[in-house]
Amino acid sequence: MSKAVWGILILMLLGQQARAEEISFRLSGLSGELADNTRVYLNQLPAIQAEQLPRFRKDIVTAVEDSLQALGYYSPQIEVEADPRNPARVNVRVEAGEPVRIRRLEVLLQGDAASDPLFEERVGNLGLNEGDILNHETYESAKTGLLSLALTRGYFDARYRRSQVLVHPWENAADVILSFDSGPRFKFGELRVDTDRPVERLLRPLVNVRPGDPYLASRVAELSRSLSSTRYFRQVEVLPLVAEADEDNHIPLSVVLRARADNEVELGVGFSTDEGPRTSVSWDKPWINSLGHSVNTSLKLSAPKQDISFVYKIPRGHPLDNYYTLQSGYQRLDQRDTQSDRLVASVHRWDKNAYDWTRDVFIRSEYESYTQGEQKDDSFLLIPGVSYSRTRARGGLDPYWGDSQRITLELSEPWWGSDTRFIRAWGRSKWLRSLSDNQRVIARAEQGAVWVDEVEDLPPSLRFFTGGDLTVRGFGYESISPRDENGDRTGAKYTTALSLEYDYKVAEKWRLATFVDTGTATNDYNDAWKVGTGVGVRWLTPVGSVRLDLAFGVSEDDTPWRLHFTLGPEL
Repeated sequence: MSKAVWGILILMLLGQQARAEEISFRLSGLSGELADNTRVYLNQLPAIQAEQLPRFRKDIVTAVEDSLQALGYYSPQIEVEADPRNPARVNVRVEAGEPVRIRRLEVLLQGDAASDPLFEERVGNLGLNEGDILNHETYESAKTGLLSLALTRGYFDARYRRSQVLVHPWENAADVILSFDSGPRFKFGELRVDTDRPVERLLRPLVNVRPGDPYLASRVAELSRSLSSTRYFRQVEVLPLVAEADEDNHIPLSVVLRARADNEVELGVGFSTDEGPRTSVSWDKPWINSLGHSVNTSLKLSAPKQDISFVYKIPRGHPLDNYYTLQSGYQRLDQRDTQSDRLVASVHRWDKNAYDWTRDVFIRSEYESYTQGEQKDDSFLLIPGVSYSRTRARGGLDPYWGDSQRITLELSEPWWGSDTRFIRAWGRSKWLRSLSDNQRVIARAEQGAVWVDEVEDLPPSLRFFTGGDLTVRGFGYESISPRDENGDRTGAKYTTALSLEYDYKVAEKWRLATFVDTGTATNDYNDAWKVGTGVGVRWLTPVGSVRLDLAFGVSEDDTPWRLHFTLGPEL
């Protein structure tokens, strides 16, 4: 073997020996936050070999001192020595001593912020108080917090004239001095709009700032969100031009808008145990004219149901909160003992209030030719009504808190052209609440009622059925209903469904669930309620939660079971 090879082998052996003799620290005398912070500082030291300990002893002591000073301990007693039984282990014994406390806290506000109530509130909640142990992280956070508040409220010339911590270790005391000069508060200036479409009428109700209003970053973000939510634009940029402020501190606001394509087509596929495989195609024309009119047409196909719908939207005032829609559609249903052809045309007025409630006032005409069990008939109805809905959620695709409500009231009278007189009410509420980071419960309640002489006077689309993925699991879709002498479903005047589910998070995107559902569709509430219970798994995906449930109809003698599969938001 050559001398070169022998040399390389010797160097490798020496390197391994050196690595084997790198020291580790054994810390004693500290606990809690002091011990944790000290270990962090020690772990940031470079690798030290056992024979290098005398040369690095000062660096070790300095690291311990720095870690303790960051938390307000300036007079520690530190001993660093090698373990006599193991030279590669270094014992670091520390007595932290008495902490330094804030003796004097002086915070001086200058500039326009001196009369800003939010700054007065922030100064009172800096996390720094006389008598507290000096914590340098808290001090830096307080400094950063004042600057951050200044930027969000338009104090773009804000700076510290003096920011100082004077530590007197021999007195275990510190004096903290913050002199903050916010300078003037800037204001909104002119709105500069760069767009490829005529947007003046659409933009006017969305703009939440006026020239001369005090600057607020939240207003800029709100305007950007509103413009994006209209779905008219593929590109939205809202930027304050601070560098172009005038001598009166007015900041121009730049709004860049680029419209979506004139025509957009979207294809989709899906599956649920209620309907089986399904596919859809939609055509969207988001921009018809300068008034913001838009149109959407969609076709949805599954084995039991096929429907096509047309929606024409007309903004009035705020395009997100106030608008009209003209809707029409055709639906073909062939499921078990229900066959129906339904034509619908309606006019809707939509309004959203400050509490996120959306009101839909509508009048709908519909013609339905149907066979329900042994009954074969057709029906024409002219139905005015009102609907209220709201959905609130926190946590994005995996919410930890939320609720949704929807209630609809409809009526029909022969004297205005309808074939049947009735009043129909339906409502559903759902709640999601977290018990801890890994546990949550989901509760649901649904109630419907229709006041009509005979349920046979109604077309199937207005009768009540229940059962399936979203009502009573363990039973087939809309399989719970009164039945005629042939065993065919007839539909009901009333329905009630209740559900309680418990979810436990077992991994980042996975939850296990257990649930119990109960409900009925009935004409007199003399029928026994159906009960389903089971277990499930939840998988969080970029498009929503995938839910797979194994449910058992425990109220039945033969205890049927079903797999339920759904994809979409929890609320």
